[in-house]
Amino acid sequence: MKLNIAVVQLNPILGQLEKNYKTALKLAELGIERAKNKKLDLIVFPEMAITGYNFKSKLHVEPFLEIAGTGKTYELAKSLSEKYKCHTLIGYPEKFPISETAYKIYNSAMLIDAKGKIVHNYRKTFLYETDEVWGCDESPEGFQAFDMEIQGRKLKATIGICMDLNPYKFEADFNDFEFGTFCAKEKVDLVLAPMAWMNTSWSADWSEKDVAEFTEIYQQPLEFEVNVDESQSQHSTATQPFDRKAIDEKTKSYWRLRLYPIFAAREEKRNVLVVYCNRSGVEDNLMYAGTSNIVRFGGGLPIFRDESVVLDYEEYGELGQGTEGVLVREGII
Repeated sequence: MKLNIAVVQLNPILGQLEKNYKTALKLAELGIERAKNKKLDLIVFPEMAITGYNFKSKLHVEPFLEIAGTGKTYELAKSLSEKYKCHTLIGYPEKFPISETAYKIYNSAMLIDAKGKIVHNYRKTFLYETDEVWGCDESPEGFQAFDMEIQGRKLKATIGICMDLNPYKFEADFNDFEFGTFCAKEKVDLVLAPMAWMNTSWSADWSEKDVAEFTEIYQQPLEFEVNVDESQSQHSTATQPFDRKAIDEKTKSYWRLRLYPIFAAREEKRNVLVVYCNRSGVEDNLMYAGTSNIVRFGGGLPIFRDESVVLDYEEYGELGQGTEGVLVREGII
């Protein structure tokens, strides 16, 4: 089965909802238009796609919270899904009322179908320290697998938001691979990972000078990266000086490693399609890794060739670490 997927990589400006909305819409439509006549199945946006991520408090994030099925984030996803008759996944800060006066906050991602309805609303299970700063709660349900109907076929899908791919609180055993183990155990067909993942050139110990230097780099104008053809996926590894168009290879390799249990599941030959959709840019003192990409993990026994182990694995394309852009590819499940 072949899925046509558009991955939209954004650099949302914190709190500038209208501007971010327009950029997200423009990029999605630009990629689909350039892809020519391809019937799209799925559009994927990053974590907290049009609000920005690095909020400083509950009071700071409050104006941007959305009840599932309302607000600008839902409006964007609904309009795209209805227009292109596809599914759209998008991250947002969720307000979940628990009484007339009280509510909980979740870092969530909603999946909208071609009729504009929410078919699944996932809440982040493993929280990053930034989530906790603005009052986010862990999902009470944990990781979830759910049915998703595309092209008349039911796929088993799951969503992992950014920190979900890491060890719990960075304290759990690295080799537990909690999210990857869940994916393998549930035998999912499709893994969707909207993220706001840090760049490996970033450090929590950044000085004001570091912030200023990278902020200046990102203030330089750069055209949108519209990658709709395999010949366009020729990116270099990040070098010095910092190259926004290059791939953050260390981050990309780490994402693969965290899904090791999918590789290790050798009882049957089965494809698993993984969509990594990360944001880019500098936001206050944080810098994100971009590098959004689509890959296929295959099952079955490994092949031994020239003293090396060859795994059934295929990359379908990627975006630069510091660009805003859209990647459109056909992936196989």
